[in-house]
Amino acid sequence: MTPLSPDLAAPAWRQAVTDSWGDRFGAVEVTRERVELRSLSSVIELVAPEPYLSAQALLCAFTRAGIAPYLPVLAGPPSAGPLLLGPLVERHPDGLLILDGVHRCLAALRQGLETVWVSVLTAETHPPAAGSPVPLTEVTPSGSARTRTPLFRHTGNPDFRPTDVFLSRAQAAARREIERLRGPRRHPAESRD
Repeated sequence: MTPLSPDLAAPAWRQAVTDSWGDRFGAVEVTRERVELRSLSSVIELVAPEPYLSAQALLCAFTRAGIAPYLPVLAGPPSAGPLLLGPLVERHPDGLLILDGVHRCLAALRQGLETVWVSVLTAETHPPAAGSPVPLTEVTPSGSARTRTPLFRHTGNPDFRPTDVFLSRAQAAARREIERLRGPRRHPAESRD
């Protein structure tokens, strides 16, 4: 696990959200903040066991690597490893609403952590939440392997935030920034004298 600049995630999320939902949110600002897990809520009240177990394993990997959850990291080789930007939370009139990362935040809460690093989205306008917000402390993992992730029940709602689109665009923007910072690559044949 390779730590990345803590400042990498916020601009990537901001660009992705603006490109994807700027018409709904208006002007968007994203900041990196350490938030209290008990201050978070979600429109998901029951999480499927497999993603939750993956989130627990990821939290252990952060701990083993000595990296504060959930700062941006590359979880594998620099050129091809998964890029993890950390959870995305919306500052909403109902409070801090998790848009991406409910499994990770729940894993951290249940492991006794009080705070985690997230990217906090503050928008000019506030479309209603896609469902009724539930405090993170009331979100529970399902005991059944057949549980479908309840998130999908809100996809038909026009206020459903397309977090999969936000995430893929944010990761692409962050990868472009990483490549820009690395500079042009030299072909091995070019480095010979």
